[in-house]
Amino acid sequence: MRGLDVLDAGCAAGEHAAWLAEHGARTVALDASAAMVALARARLGQDARVLQADLGQPLPFDDASFDLVLSSLTLHYLEDWVPALREFARILRPRKRLVISTHHPYLTLDAVASYHAVAVVEEAWPGFGAEPVPVRFYHRPFERMLDDLAASGFRLTALREPQPTGEADARDPHLAERLRNRPQFLILDARRDD
Repeated sequence: MRGLDVLDAGCAAGEHAAWLAEHGARTVALDASAAMVALARARLGQDARVLQADLGQPLPFDDASFDLVLSSLTLHYLEDWVPALREFARILRPRKRLVISTHHPYLTLDAVASYHAVAVVEEAWPGFGAEPVPVRFYHRPFERMLDDLAASGFRLTALREPQPTGEADARDPHLAERLRNRPQFLILDARRDD
């Protein structure tokens, strides 16, 4: 990371941006939520530049500004993620890297009528207050993910389906075993294709 210009796109409270800055990256973090931007600014101080920006809109950066764009568990909140992917391609330097983590299509398989469609999934997440929090995100099949990356100017270099670690086994062996057989997340590593 040392010496790289890195964008944390969808930074939430800034956990990844803090790690990037700690490892020597010149880090810019952005999020659409004013509350998350405030938390990230409080966490990062002068270690990173933090901005409020919507990934569905043109990003406030010059062409070829970054060596790496990281977007962790963010893009599945966009029904159409192609505008964001195209913006990432625009702001990345030639042959530089995009790393995305997103929901695995297997996670949302039972929540949609058709695996092959981009479809909204609505859930209520408990544990964040007195009432469950309504959450809306999108199921996207593998084929669509890869086609959208290619159409946006990226070449896939790696696809990872993370497995639970030994620590996960120690904490909750039943959950770890379920996650081994029903993956929830996916990591796509791509390069700007020029």
